[in-house]
Amino acid sequence: MAIIPQISIFEYSSVEELGDLERLKLALEGIDDEELMRKLESKRKNGRNEYPVRVMWNLLIAMKVFCHESIESFRRELARNSQLRRICGLYDEEGRRHLVPPSRVFSGFIKRLSKEQEELNKIFAGQVLELGGLLPDFGKNLAGDGKYLDSVAKKKPDPQMDTDNRTENDAEWSVKEYPYIDKNGNKKTKKESHYGFKVHIICDVQTELPVAFSVTKANADEKKEMIKMLDSPLLSDEKRREIVETLALDRGYDSEGMIKSIKALGIAPVIDIRNMWKDKEQTKQYKNTNMVYDYQGNVYFIDDDVVQHKMKYEGYDKQKKCLRYSHKGKVSKIYISFDERVFLPIARDSEKFKKLYKGRTSVERLNGRLDRDYMFENHYIRGLKKMTLMVSLSLVIMNGMAIGKLLNGKKGIRSLKTAA
Repeated sequence: MAIIPQISIFEYSSVEELGDLERLKLALEGIDDEELMRKLESKRKNGRNEYPVRVMWNLLIAMKVFCHESIESFRRELARNSQLRRICGLYDEEGRRHLVPPSRVFSGFIKRLSKEQEELNKIFAGQVLELGGLLPDFGKNLAGDGKYLDSVAKKKPDPQMDTDNRTENDAEWSVKEYPYIDKNGNKKTKKESHYGFKVHIICDVQTELPVAFSVTKANADEKKEMIKMLDSPLLSDEKRREIVETLALDRGYDSEGMIKSIKALGIAPVIDIRNMWKDKEQTKQYKNTNMVYDYQGNVYFIDDDVVQHKMKYEGYDKQKKCLRYSHKGKVSKIYISFDERVFLPIARDSEKFKKLYKGRTSVERLNGRLDRDYMFENHYIRGLKKMTLMVSLSLVIMNGMAIGKLLNGKKGIRSLKTAA
């Protein structure tokens, strides 16, 4: 009998291939928002209720799913799309003064919703654990990165001038440096300036779905934010933590502190390394032996004629916490505690490390999705609080569509309008 290889249970491309209305239905099914709705409804004051909380929430989700960068462009979409209105709970026969909610209604709802960030975080945390239940290997291999969210503003307003809600008071400047070697072999550094905010994300490599995130001003320390995210729902849950094996990060996160923090959780760090050795220093000796290594983790044996031979990697001894290398049949040990930046539990010069590090592109694709599908490349969001809300909402929708797809109609879509 032929052995059929197991295929991935979920790929995000299967969601991207669907139409907007189908993706909206999946998102509504995959977001467990009942507690948030109850809380918003309990805080609503007496008065006209033309646009109930649940309707406005559905509309905000739809605005993201339909890739609108502004409330006004989405209102135009609503005005011409009766099917979308009905899915969100807006029925034409109810005789409202306006066919779609005015801009002020959207703005007011977003302002009220921004006060419930903790509830949104709970929804996201619940989704991560639910995905872990639906996908047994969810979170096995993780990747992390930070992404700038540049403000449309170019500078801070003058503090002596009167400001309003249209000014950007929270954004900060940050300068990103990219080292490179020019055509003449000289080391150069390219500098890139950003004014705005930054989203920090950890995602599952296989599904490209987010498992942890934070939103900060652009000048926040990305290493510190990454360490904070290691306390995410996925990693703080003991059963799920046993599933997590690796975390891939680019060289911007290269530090001994970061590596120790990751290893303390029982996770193998897969982090690119910067050359922080002194100029012209090519190799270092490993203890009092005939072995030397370079900053990239390649290990060599120096023979009696002072000839350098690349040693063969033979695997990691988990019990003794050492890497095993051989030369002409003789196996030697290198303890990773000797130089924790260079020597990782998964050797840098191994094929396994190279393969796992390629998985880091998953978080780059997720970041690209935020720009392309959730309109953060050209946004008009101002203020850290609102930016955090909109990033949270986008990631909740992303995971919600995945959950809806995985459930595949096994449970009904929640009530779109009726209060509990």
